[in-house]
Amino acid sequence: MRRYNFYQLDVFADRAFCGNPLAVFTEAEDLSDEEMQKIAREMNLSETVFVLPSENALRRLRIFTPKQELPLAGHPVVGTWYLLAHLEVMPHWENGFVEISQELNLGVLPVEIEFRGGKPYRVVMTQGKFEAGEIISNESEINKLASALGLKISDFRFSRALPIQTVSTGIKSLAVPLASLDAVKRCKINSQLLAEVYLKHGAIGCYVFSFETIEESSRIHARFFAPDDGIAEDAATGSAAGALSGYLVYHGAIDTKEFTIEQGDFMQRPSRIFAEISGEKGRVEKVKIGGSSVIVAKGEVFFI
Repeated sequence: MRRYNFYQLDVFADRAFCGNPLAVFTEAEDLSDEEMQKIAREMNLSETVFVLPSENALRRLRIFTPKQELPLAGHPVVGTWYLLAHLEVMPHWENGFVEISQELNLGVLPVEIEFRGGKPYRVVMTQGKFEAGEIISNESEINKLASALGLKISDFRFSRALPIQTVSTGIKSLAVPLASLDAVKRCKINSQLLAEVYLKHGAIGCYVFSFETIEESSRIHARFFAPDDGIAEDAATGSAAGALSGYLVYHGAIDTKEFTIEQGDFMQRPSRIFAEISGEKGRVEKVKIGGSSVIVAKGEVFFI
């Protein structure tokens, strides 16, 4: 019988039962692609990570949703490296930063781990190159999107300066600006209709957001829907948060390059995502996303 240890974490949170749940298999060398996908379906979380040796970096991470493997994702990277730092797979500091390289299907990217009191405190990942993609401006398609979100056109806050647009730092998502926090809260999706809209533009999900927030220290409140991947709503989505952060700087829609995105509150899983962007309006150079994590469980999967 083959046994595989896994941990479960809550990511982008500083206390248990908040943030986005994540399963991490720390020694996955002899699992096949098919077995990894089966395990991800069994875990039934938005993502499951399998940690492997790497010739090009400290470790290789393979990231699976219940339906498919991803080239990059935010909360899996942040949570996995928090766990690996906790398990002491890298040098520790009492207080300070350690930078390592990780291998993803997207390529080799850096990760920074901040230690406080000898323990990992926050993990910050550099994402892929920001890309501003297709803008949705067709009236009939916007009406379809509104219906898919259970909203009215008046709930949107789109303009030439702040469009509905596919954006990416490795994975495409559809950024949808809304007029208020109340509009964000009232989203009630039609899964099939919404998937038709974002899949048409090559995105893996829809990221609605507003500049109104729950906490004064935050700048953006967002919700992410990916029903085609079996994810009705995601509690914290680092890849979409990174792409949205680049979008905000690219369009000159935010006056700071370090800020916090709220997500998950309307699922009773409040998440706080730290964003740091290098660049300026019309030119985004680097996107970083980070946050804290909490280890909440440990278990085994058996192959009999």
